[in-house]
Amino acid sequence: MPEHPTSDRAARVDETAVLREAVDRLRAEAEGLRRAMRTRGVIEQAKGMLTERLGCTPDEAFGHLVRLSQDTNRRLADIAAGLVGLAVPIEDTAGDQEVPPRAVEQTRPAPHPPTPAPPGSAPLTPVPGLAARYHLAASALASADTPEELARLLHEVAMAPLGVVAVVLGLLEPDGALVLVGSHGVESRRISQWQRIPPEVGVPLVTAAHGGGLVWEFDPDDVGGRPPETGRIVPGRIACAVPLRRGDRIIGAMSLGWGGPADRARAATRYLDALAGLVAAHLLRVTAADSTEPGLVVPGGEYWFRDVLDAMFEPVLVLSSVREGVSAGAITDLRVGYANARAAAGPTVGRRLSELFPGLVATGAFAGILDAVATGVRYEGWAEDFTGAGSAVIFSVRAVPFLDGVLLTWRPRNGAAERAARLGEVQRLAGVGSFQWTAGSRGVELSDEALRLLGLDSGRTSPVTSAEALACVSPPDRAAVRLFAGRLLGGRRSAALDFDVGPADSSARTVRITAETVVDPGTGRLRAVRGVLQDVTEWHRTEQVMAGMRARLAEQRRRAAAEHRTTRTLQTALMAAPSEPEPSRSGLDHAARYLPAADRPRVGGDWYDLAELPDDRVLLAVGDVSGHGLTAAVGMSELRHALRGLCYTGEGPAGMLGRLNAMLCHQGSHRIASVLCGLFDPAARALTWSAAGHLPPAVMRDGAAALTEGPTGSVLGALPETRFRDTVLPLGPGDTVLLWTDGLLNRRGGTGRPDHLLRAAEECAASDLADCLDHIATRLGGPNPADDSCLLAVRLRPGR
Repeated sequence: MPEHPTSDRAARVDETAVLREAVDRLRAEAEGLRRAMRTRGVIEQAKGMLTERLGCTPDEAFGHLVRLSQDTNRRLADIAAGLVGLAVPIEDTAGDQEVPPRAVEQTRPAPHPPTPAPPGSAPLTPVPGLAARYHLAASALASADTPEELARLLHEVAMAPLGVVAVVLGLLEPDGALVLVGSHGVESRRISQWQRIPPEVGVPLVTAAHGGGLVWEFDPDDVGGRPPETGRIVPGRIACAVPLRRGDRIIGAMSLGWGGPADRARAATRYLDALAGLVAAHLLRVTAADSTEPGLVVPGGEYWFRDVLDAMFEPVLVLSSVREGVSAGAITDLRVGYANARAAAGPTVGRRLSELFPGLVATGAFAGILDAVATGVRYEGWAEDFTGAGSAVIFSVRAVPFLDGVLLTWRPRNGAAERAARLGEVQRLAGVGSFQWTAGSRGVELSDEALRLLGLDSGRTSPVTSAEALACVSPPDRAAVRLFAGRLLGGRRSAALDFDVGPADSSARTVRITAETVVDPGTGRLRAVRGVLQDVTEWHRTEQVMAGMRARLAEQRRRAAAEHRTTRTLQTALMAAPSEPEPSRSGLDHAARYLPAADRPRVGGDWYDLAELPDDRVLLAVGDVSGHGLTAAVGMSELRHALRGLCYTGEGPAGMLGRLNAMLCHQGSHRIASVLCGLFDPAARALTWSAAGHLPPAVMRDGAAALTEGPTGSVLGALPETRFRDTVLPLGPGDTVLLWTDGLLNRRGGTGRPDHLLRAAEECAASDLADCLDHIATRLGGPNPADDSCLLAVRLRPGR
């Protein structure tokens, strides 16, 4: 069977869906037109009558009908049929008239004469509305295309409202036999038993067909009735056989099964006689259509054959050829002669295959089915969602030549064969095979994929002996495989093992075996060992590569941790204990915090310094050297010590920053640094400061905090010609000066700003300096996850 071309699958799904929607829409429109045609004739007759009697136009007559329908809350077709029926005398109008004359005439003695009304019974009451029902039936029967459909419409439209539960139609053959051609409400087994009734069998249906008039049968519980005959075909308490006349000729008979009272059935005899003429005309019409376009013929038309098809689990359609064109010789389509119970979904009999299942045409299967009819060679293919299920289901389709057409059947591609094929594909793609060893057997049964994994012929059908299987294992792993088998045979319930297959070199394939034992629940004896083989060569090699990568990563982590410890030790040694001025000389209280990055194991280049000079001045400085790690820590140390050495030259902050900038630019270290440097003069109670790419200091005075105004130059190491300027900041008793590095504020998302720091400082203005720095760090979010930061504060004591 050809495989489904996956590359065009989506396009065909769209084409099929569009085609199916178009066919469904046309089908609904055709059904609506058919229903309309059933009542249009009656409505047109009623319009003509009103036009003549009322002297109005056809449109006015139609408006009158519509108003009657709205006023009485009845269907327009029923109103029209009732008006037309007034002019057609088919209802029983005389209570003492039991049956019309035609209903009692007989052309020859019958074994079962007609049953008269029971003696002493009340006069028959006319059944109302039969005239209207007659005209509705006339319109409905005109739309029938097959005898089966004629019987169904006769029952549903004309007879069911009167209590009829079943209808059987029969045609007379030249030898006097009666052939049942259509039925509704009768089980198939019963119809099959009475398919062809010889003329000698005196059942009521044959009696009526041979001129016996209306023949009645009543159940014993009816007053005046008699036991039913053994030849009754239809179910019900009452059976009635009515001859079918076409002019002066009887062409057959119909049998009706009644479920209501006998009086109501007998009161409709004139209606039955009039209706029989309609049925006869339409029965000749639909059987003539069958003769010009062959349908389901013997043996396909036998009811027992239909029962065989209905018993099948798969859907089956019996199709006959449709020949059209100039010569009417080419097969252009197929017509449904019968659909079994699994295939029938609505009225399918008599319809064309291309109309029912447009998906067959879209996928190309339709052409293959027509070729099967023409060549007599069965067709097997596939089609996608041609049944209208609305999903991407692929169906396997089979068409077998049968009589003038084919027997068509289909199934979703999920049967046992398809599942086995898919399982084999899954095993191949996953590199997994199965095996089983049964106690007492000579060898191990292996799937095709398991044979391939062991390097054996995948087409082998005989079991593989233990020696053959062990020979496939690499020599270094054979002892482990023997131990594995011994553990399972010794009582272990499950086990797994990885071993190599083939020569003991780089070309060997690694296979993982996972097995479990099956024991007898009664005796506990070992019955079988089953399991799977899986190719884990790539996984094993990947694991080896990953193990090497994990070892290298561990070594890199060890080295990084050692570097981090060294750098942290260096930085702690540099900044743990800066020189502290004596309180009696400087009059300053101070506190400092170094906050390492929370997420980075490597330290940065942030630093601070506070030192008292020989002339009683105090150095205040914070800075940040670019980079991280040991290199940044060394650069920070050089810059910090260079600045402290420059303090002894008598230079001011701007001059010291200029010399540091010249040093960095001359060294060519490609490092830059931001620095805020200040010198506090206790005698003048003033702080002289200068900045290189750094924010100015903040001053807290009388509970309020603000940034100091002053110029800031570019970062150190960027431009050799940069000039820096000093700014003098007078201080009073209790004033606090804050210096910090940018890591305190520059956080992810831009959440830190100088005004945040100032507000946090104001909240702790009256607190101890150490507590105040802790509060500021907490309010700003603690240590920066991505960068180190420093915070330095000095406060001039009151009374200075």
